[in-house]
Amino acid sequence: MKEMFVVLWWRRTGTECPYRTADTGLTLAELLIELIPVLEENGVAVEVRVEEAGEGSGVFFNGVPLDDLLAEAAGAERYCAGPSRMEELGNPALTFDPNAPVGRVLPEIFFRKAVLLALEE
Repeated sequence: MKEMFVVLWWRRTGTECPYRTADTGLTLAELLIELIPVLEENGVAVEVRVEEAGEGSGVFFNGVPLDDLLAEAAGAERYCAGPSRMEELGNPALTFDPNAPVGRVLPEIFFRKAVLLALEE
């Protein structure tokens, strides 16, 4: 596991962060406020930077676009809760919708998984 977690938000002046949790209603900033002490207690140094960007914008965890990390986290959910896996476990009614979009308002667990993915070596 990496010993440094860097959050960088390139933003245009006056824009709000578009990331929110669908289930707990937290903004990304509120979720990070909860997670930073846990990371630091476990030996991970944390740096959060907000920089103004002339063109383009984005949030990056350890240099990786958050959208990419969320897509990877959602992919794991599709595997774990996919139709064949749920049928195998005897509960086809709980299958993950493969057509569900990956967006910026997702369950909190996806954001937490994105943090873990960014910390992988």
